[in-house]
Amino acid sequence: MCKGWSEDARLQRLEALVDQTGASLPNLALQLEDALGLRGQIENFIGVVRVPVGVAGPLRVRGGAADGEVYVPLATTEGALVLSVARGAEVLTAAGGARVRASEPEVTRVPLFVFADAGHAEAAEAWVTSRLDEVRVAAEATTRHGRLLRLEPVRLGRRLLLRFVYVTADAAGQNMVTVATEAVCRWLRARSPFADAEFFTLESAASLDKKMATLALTSRRGRRVDAEATIPRDIVTDQLHATPEAIARTAREGGYACAAAGIIGAQAQLANVLAALFIATGQDAACVVESGTGVTVFETTAAGDLYASVTIPNLMLGTVGGGTRLDTQRECLALMGCQGAGRAARLAEIAGAVALAGEL
Repeated sequence: MCKGWSEDARLQRLEALVDQTGASLPNLALQLEDALGLRGQIENFIGVVRVPVGVAGPLRVRGGAADGEVYVPLATTEGALVLSVARGAEVLTAAGGARVRASEPEVTRVPLFVFADAGHAEAAEAWVTSRLDEVRVAAEATTRHGRLLRLEPVRLGRRLLLRFVYVTADAAGQNMVTVATEAVCRWLRARSPFADAEFFTLESAASLDKKMATLALTSRRGRRVDAEATIPRDIVTDQLHATPEAIARTAREGGYACAAAGIIGAQAQLANVLAALFIATGQDAACVVESGTGVTVFETTAAGDLYASVTIPNLMLGTVGGGTRLDTQRECLALMGCQGAGRAARLAEIAGAVALAGEL
């Protein structure tokens, strides 16, 4: 397979594939991206898969970083998804908008060290926790934007997990925290007692990176987002063609079914809506695994209206880095006023509001 990121290299790879497989690939042959501009984002680049983008809105968002009406781009091939979200957006906007709050981001990386016995693991834990300032210097030397917030050790017999928790500013930050943690681990492994570890791996899988776990509901990976709205009864009956009591009952019964099935969280389609938003805006689509874990609540108020909320404990997104650099993704971010540095909190609040619209 031809190596390199040039347009010539891309066309040579396509030609070789056509020769070897006999497949006709005229759409992949279209030059829709600058091949050289994709260096570091993809390997063996042969073309671009086009996904239709629809828009839902206007959606009224009432948050700390996003306050006003927005139009939300959603990339999907699932018929009726955009229409469903647009209907929910219409209801929320008519009710005065979704009230949204998003936390600062926290992103983890969890290396694993294995020692001769539990005593050595305990000694290593005590040693590293007494040197947090030095650990922080090693980590933050690799990044201009990331900061190490804390270190959370977990011992399992002779195994020691070190849960590094970072704040990543406007980046989703998976690569940022990997590089920072690798630097710390190099520093640790050059010093006793970590130099004596019989085994080491940079990522133990305990960081919840692209994984669903019960810990996801009580801890945080990315931003924790809460979106809520109180929808007057007449809007519910006129636009959703149901009563607040019927919607609340349906959600409550669904929660029982989620519990019976062992589902983590209780919601209808958070992953559906977030996946479409992620693809449109250049996010890491696989992070829908943890981002799509959440809780949706519908209940009636004392006045007979409908209270609706979603909680997304692990919303992994950013407005700089990764796929946010691509032209069409940048345009989708710009459509919402979310392009570039200083805009990730705004995007997170919009994501919470559009997720609530999808649940409605």
